[in-house]
Amino acid sequence: MAYAVRTEHAAARPLAAIRAQASQSRLGSEIVRLLDVVWPVLREQGEARPGHNVVVYHGVSDGMLTIDVGVEVLGQFVPRGDVRLTATPSGDAVTTAHLGEYSDMGGAYRALEQWCTANERRPAGVNWEVYGDWTDDPAKLRTDVFFLLEPAAR
Repeated sequence: MAYAVRTEHAAARPLAAIRAQASQSRLGSEIVRLLDVVWPVLREQGEARPGHNVVVYHGVSDGMLTIDVGVEVLGQFVPRGDVRLTATPSGDAVTTAHLGEYSDMGGAYRALEQWCTANERRPAGVNWEVYGDWTDDPAKLRTDVFFLLEPAAR
């Protein structure tokens, strides 16, 4: 798949999310498990209109990924239990859209890494994925992948 890569100033997106740690091998199942905790909390709060599912990756320590797994909130949200109010990073970012199975997103990450190398920009160490609306057709699944960028050298 060819990836169209672009830069943007990413605005923070408010999230109702849970912070957790997951191994790479358990990442998919951990994301689903955590979303199954977040969604009922949002449904109970009628003013917390939900948007898309989002996962923010904060880095790796001792082989474990630190992640925020949640849902965009477009209205008022009251934290409850492990579900807290947080946000995606804001700042200059490089992004691309992946269409297809979630397990095939490696190409999107390589495209962003190649763009960073070619344009002499460094990722800031935080990235995130915004999952589009669900469809039963895997070829139509859309995931927007973002790398927060370090400030450009002057």
